[in-house]
Amino acid sequence: MRGSLRQRSPGAWSLILEFGYVVDPATGRRKRRQKWITFRGTKREAEQKLASLVTEISRQTFVAPHRRTVGGWLDEWVDKAIKPPRKTPGAYDRYCTVIRLHLKPAFGHLRLQALGPLDLETYYARQAEAGYSPATLQQHHTIVHSALEAAVRSSLVARNVAKLVNNKPHAPAAHAGIAAHCWTAEDAAVFLRAAKQAGSQPAAFYSLALDSGMRKAELCGLRWSDLDMARACVTVQRQLLKSGQEPVYGPVKNNRPRTIDLAAETIDLLKKHRRHQAALKLRNRPYYHDHGLIFAKEWGELRKGRGTLGEPLQVNNLGQREYIRLIAAAGVKSIKFHGLRHTCATLLLSAGVPQKVVQERLGHQNIATTLDIYAHVLPSMQREAARKLAALLHGS
Repeated sequence: MRGSLRQRSPGAWSLILEFGYVVDPATGRRKRRQKWITFRGTKREAEQKLASLVTEISRQTFVAPHRRTVGGWLDEWVDKAIKPPRKTPGAYDRYCTVIRLHLKPAFGHLRLQALGPLDLETYYARQAEAGYSPATLQQHHTIVHSALEAAVRSSLVARNVAKLVNNKPHAPAAHAGIAAHCWTAEDAAVFLRAAKQAGSQPAAFYSLALDSGMRKAELCGLRWSDLDMARACVTVQRQLLKSGQEPVYGPVKNNRPRTIDLAAETIDLLKKHRRHQAALKLRNRPYYHDHGLIFAKEWGELRKGRGTLGEPLQVNNLGQREYIRLIAAAGVKSIKFHGLRHTCATLLLSAGVPQKVVQERLGHQNIATTLDIYAHVLPSMQREAARKLAALLHGS
């Protein structure tokens, strides 16, 4: 690797880097590969800069100067690396929204190679002052970090400055506060009574949610063909990624399809709901778009002329409409929709169901995940285990 220096004008120099020869595919002739870089300063400073660049090239750490902006790279990166099918449509939409509404307005105008840790630290501080939560800012940091890591791999920047940020935003522990989003068995039963009074679909939907511990997108992606009434079980093998007239489905989390045994009461509610849905289809043949879903939009789910009968339920706002009204009607404490899953797992573990069975029912990749998430149940399980062992050993 060689380099040379040429003066352009007083105080301005051209640093010429030689990369050897390449064959021009059009002509078959060899031609020199060069990179010309403008530098301003004294001749000694130019010589030092040239020597530094030659060293970087020999160590394969050289990054050619360019004028690409942070915003330009974020757009290019999200289109190449995040766009489906590489990521789910939901993840792609979230990334695009954060980039468009937050990252680009804040520092998208900066040159990618000029972005520094202080720019990111300032952004996080201002966003925190504006009221954004640590969890939200951690998501923003993850996006920036991933984009800059891709820029390093593409030889657009020499280092990922997101790694150098002090006081990186951190969300609270992933499983903190789960106990606060669980119902007791009594609360769950009261809620189900309210759901049954709301109609056959809410009754079946929320009974299945509490009985199975399924995730919201899994519930919304269930088809009647997944349900085995005779064996009283359901097979979870897809999740709804995007609603609408042309819904998009994907594999379940961790790519772990599973079969779940259901209570007879839940099966009875599902049978009743199927009869109700069949009657609804019959009455509205020209308008019902049948996707074979167990839970689909009925008249009450259509908003301001949007959507059609039979479309999948809206996963993104399922917890903000009917669910909230049912909680109010039942008079129980408000928990997140995901709290139905937590309630199912907590009640099962508290009832002494083996941890491995709970893990498989929830679809966790390994039992350590189950125990980590539901650690709040373990102390009471230990006390119950001690009581049972005492009865065996001492007859007490």
